[in-house]
Amino acid sequence: MLYTGYSEEFLEKIINLKEAIKLRDELIRKGEVLPATQDVVFKNLMINSHLFLSIILEHFLGIDKEIIRKNMHLENTELPVSNAKEKKKVTDIIVRVERNVVNLEMNASYYEGLINRNIDYILKGKTEANFSGENYDDSYIGIQINFDLDWQYDDRDIIKFVLMDPERGIVLSENLIIYNINLLKFREKYYNNDELSEFERAITLLTLTKREDIEKISEGVEGLMEAKEEIKKLSNNLGIIGVYDYEKHKEWEWKQKAKEYVKDDLVKIEEGKKFIEENNKILEARKKSLEEGQKSLEEGQKSLEEGQKSLEEGQKSLVEGQKSLEEGQKSLEEGQKSLEEKSKAFEEQLVSTAKKLLDIDFSIEEIMNITGLSREKIESLK
Repeated sequence: MLYTGYSEEFLEKIINLKEAIKLRDELIRKGEVLPATQDVVFKNLMINSHLFLSIILEHFLGIDKEIIRKNMHLENTELPVSNAKEKKKVTDIIVRVERNVVNLEMNASYYEGLINRNIDYILKGKTEANFSGENYDDSYIGIQINFDLDWQYDDRDIIKFVLMDPERGIVLSENLIIYNINLLKFREKYYNNDELSEFERAITLLTLTKREDIEKISEGVEGLMEAKEEIKKLSNNLGIIGVYDYEKHKEWEWKQKAKEYVKDDLVKIEEGKKFIEENNKILEARKKSLEEGQKSLEEGQKSLEEGQKSLEEGQKSLVEGQKSLEEGQKSLEEGQKSLEEKSKAFEEQLVSTAKKLLDIDFSIEEIMNITGLSREKIESLK
């Protein structure tokens, strides 16, 4: 059984057989398969690989995978419409196991409203299961399993959400559970060569596109080998490849239209980025100039401090020199005074000698030669 989501008539219009053959040959040449994260591949893999699906459900339901495989019932992925105005809802996979109603969703990208959409799906599915005739049976458990490529939460592999009072942690209902799986975290473990459990290998398998990788990760596990063969079969089916190619092209067209729709905003964003970049450059230049000025100021301060230190040392030397000069001046004065006193005493001695020579009738010339006194000085002694 192959699921495309389109009528046969519409498929004939959208599938480009030539492009599908080209894409298939390219996949074979590169040793690749279609990504199981793509909607059409994911749906068919889950619908046709019951052993593989049982491995995944066993982890979340706590029921043995063999019991799950024997008792699972896959339902139409188009949910019933309650009234004429209600929009038709197409889910990925809805499967019932005992009293569990499980919706499996592949979320290749995140967009506003995705969370509410998925909650709406599981509530709708649970509600349809709860009603039996005119009676309401609340024992059914609604479980939403989201396979996320565009992760919006923390670094956990899987996060479980329930309806709960955030203040006291009181769970409002045990019958509505949402799981979000971080697909890229599992793939990262594989490429890091971490040892993976059977369940972890199953989740990782969804993220791989190299044939050698899916061969390696599925080896020895029946359910994973079943999934591997299904992915290879889907990757060789021109109808599936055609739908995949059409949806990828449609996605590309939508993105182009989206870009066209917001092109003015994109121009403003680019201008804003350019403005920010230019101002960042200006700020960086100012910052650099400020840092250089700071450095120059620090060097000037250092030079000033060194000059101040040199000035203080010079001042100290000057004071010491001044003190030494004053001490020398004082010593000079004292020496001058002593010299004057000695000169006076010497002169007095000469005068005394001259008087004695006059008394014994020495001539003035003779006394001048002996004492060195002047004629006037000797004559004044008579």
